Amino acid sequence: MERRKGFTIVELLIVIVVIAILAAIVIVAYNGVQKRAKDTQSKSDAASLLKGAEIVNAETSAYPTGTDSATLTTSFNSTATFKIPTGLAISRVTAAPAYTTIQPAADAATRTYSVWTCTAGANIYYPQRIDSTVQVLKASAGC
Repeated sequence: MERRKGFTIVELLIVIVVIAILAAIVIVAYNGVQKRAKDTQSKSDAASLLKGAEIVNAETSAYPTGTDSATLTTSFNSTATFKIPTGLAISRVTAAPAYTTIQPAADAATRTYSVWTCTAGANIYYPQRIDSTVQVLKASAGC
């Protein structure tokens, strides 16, 4: 009787299942790493805007103000020391936003952050993707 060499269907299926399980684990881990990296970027951007608000306050004795996002941006950029970095934009809010309203678009060219300013300080809101929450950094006492 002649013996054939090769793999059986069952052996091939087992290998395919093991590869699929490993691929699923890698994809889940990669997505978590990406979310943490984006969260770190968001926190860094928010900290930059917070420092900008403090610089404006130090130079003009008042936190940036504006009745809309455009005038608030102008107020942030009013000093020679600080300008809103390229790739960042601000959106004026008068209350803490919900995560669904500030959740960033995937791979957006411009990252937009919600800013609430008042005479007592400023709040910079940014999304935390890992747990889908809104985080806040406060200048002085905040609003």
